[in-house]
Amino acid sequence: MKIRARWLNLVLSYLATCCLRLLFLTVRVQHRQIVDDATPYARPQGTQRFTFCMWHDQIVLAVFSLRTWNLAGLISQHRDGGYLADSVLIAGIQPVRGSTSRGGAEAVREILDRPDLHLAMTPDGPRGPRREMKEGIVYISSRSRRPIVPTALVCNRYWVIPGHWSDMAIPKPFSKVILIAGTPMTVPPELPREEMTMWAEFVNTEMGRLELIALRMQDGDTAAADEIDRTADPEYRPQLQPSSSATAAA
Repeated sequence: MKIRARWLNLVLSYLATCCLRLLFLTVRVQHRQIVDDATPYARPQGTQRFTFCMWHDQIVLAVFSLRTWNLAGLISQHRDGGYLADSVLIAGIQPVRGSTSRGGAEAVREILDRPDLHLAMTPDGPRGPRREMKEGIVYISSRSRRPIVPTALVCNRYWVIPGHWSDMAIPKPFSKVILIAGTPMTVPPELPREEMTMWAEFVNTEMGRLELIALRMQDGDTAAADEIDRTADPEYRPQLQPSSSATAAA
């Protein structure tokens, strides 16, 4: 059912936000971060801001598990995105309307005008396929000079709310949520379009690695958390492949 009355959507968004906040009072949350400011769950001490990468089905976990600070969320200009924009605004997150398919340039300009804000993105949005990385997050990170922070968000017990192309995870009362903000990736400014796919694949791989670590932590593997940090890893960036012409010349 589509709700066209703006006031009714605001009322329902407010009620949903209140209910979720009450639910999350019962949820145990464990949060790990690598860089002090590279998390939306701490008041920034410096001037650097980041782009947080999470999957669409994890939005509720990301918004309500802990209080966020100085955070904007990229939300599509589709009508369904309007409902989400109202909810995140009530939750204290600044909505930025746009996506890779519609309003992307306007969204970049808006976030460039707000150097005080982090940005959260779901790179499989706005219409899927589910958990399929798109290049928009690399483009925005490059143009806004906000390093990408890959994340993992897992819950041991949750309900699944079906959607058109992606489900939504809602934690059950007294469940446990693990949040990981990984090692930031600094995307070169003005990155050429032909290199964005390589970066997107690298972000996708790191997201999967962090989720496996989070699942191990959830199962009680205390050593798993030691594998999160890749700050000292010289291979923590995409590796450019030599072109065929360069290989032939060699």
